[in-house]
Amino acid sequence: MRKSEYRGYIDTAMATFATGWAADFSDLDRAVDVEIFADRDLVATVPANRHRNDLLHAGVGDGCHGFEAHVPSPTGKLYWKIRARVRGSNSFLRCGDSGRLSMRVDNRVFLRRIALDIVNNCNQRCPFCLVDYSDVRKTELMTTETFAKLLPLVSTVPDGDFWFSCLHEPTLNPRLNEFMHMVPADCRKKISFTTNMARKLPESELAGWASAGIHHINISFDTMNPELFAILRTNGRYRVFEENLKAMARIFPQYPDPPLVRYITMAFRSNLNEIPHIIEETHRHYLAFESEIRYTYNVEHITDDFRREHYLTKDEWAVLDRKLKGIPYRFGIAFPPENGYEETILPSANYFDIQTDLIPPRPLDFPLALRGRHDGTLMVEGHEQRLRINANSCADPVAYFQNICGT
Repeated sequence: MRKSEYRGYIDTAMATFATGWAADFSDLDRAVDVEIFADRDLVATVPANRHRNDLLHAGVGDGCHGFEAHVPSPTGKLYWKIRARVRGSNSFLRCGDSGRLSMRVDNRVFLRRIALDIVNNCNQRCPFCLVDYSDVRKTELMTTETFAKLLPLVSTVPDGDFWFSCLHEPTLNPRLNEFMHMVPADCRKKISFTTNMARKLPESELAGWASAGIHHINISFDTMNPELFAILRTNGRYRVFEENLKAMARIFPQYPDPPLVRYITMAFRSNLNEIPHIIEETHRHYLAFESEIRYTYNVEHITDDFRREHYLTKDEWAVLDRKLKGIPYRFGIAFPPENGYEETILPSANYFDIQTDLIPPRPLDFPLALRGRHDGTLMVEGHEQRLRINANSCADPVAYFQNICGT
């Protein structure tokens, strides 16, 4: 009889919710059950049988070893510890990068993330962008007054998951640094944003990022080839991008708690051979904490010519995977879905153009994630057609979403 070899992790834990994965490596064909404890109390038992692409490509069986659990909050407690173990064993799961056997939970954290855009526009028109900008004629900015109304929501998400950008370029808003410094110091680690770094940034702005105490920034970095940069970043100038990176690499170490720097690279046939060098360059010279390689969604306004010329085939994804094996830097690959990816054409990510019938969405997938736009409009991710409110006309946005979540 084979001895069980249990492994797994708690990835996230918050009020009402926990996620992770667990498997018996002596028998990866079967799913194990996971017991969730809040402090000493057993509060949930769930099967670890959800499919996860990252597990599949990491060789964890067929990838069907993830779990999501609804976890009742202990009554009257602001903080507690979540632990999880494989049922019938003493094998407690590690917690993310910390390696600890428990994860501290803050009762105020009940949303998965808030993907907020503080502008409605971008300085580029990349041919693979999720957004169709053909009808965007004017850059509109979030005001200080609107951000002040949204500010109480910062405490409701895990660290790094209150985004100052989702679909657009946040550095177009001259109040970006002001907004970061409006957030109470004890909540600054909730903040992150994504930037293309493709317009010249003053050193004072970079110093503002370095001194704000935020969690991380994501930087889009697809190529070191100036000609290809101008194609993938639509007439962008690689020289300006590189100057910004060098200035950031010089300024950030001058501050005691600069943000972590993550790089996001879209994988194409045109940059396939560069990707290992991009990862190395960003880790050696540009402060990279982590790199992420992504596939492109098949949104409807991307041209067939671009798909044919740039999209990787399944075999080319396998080539990239092999190229990155053993690379001595921290990185992850978001592979395209195994089935139906090429045939599935998605609508453009112009979520706020969707007509909404204002019916509170139930049942819900917990924890909720919110989308927000520059004017304070908030929508529930995955339920964009059913709910829309504006924080400026809501007396208490936190209480509003707590009521929807039942917390």
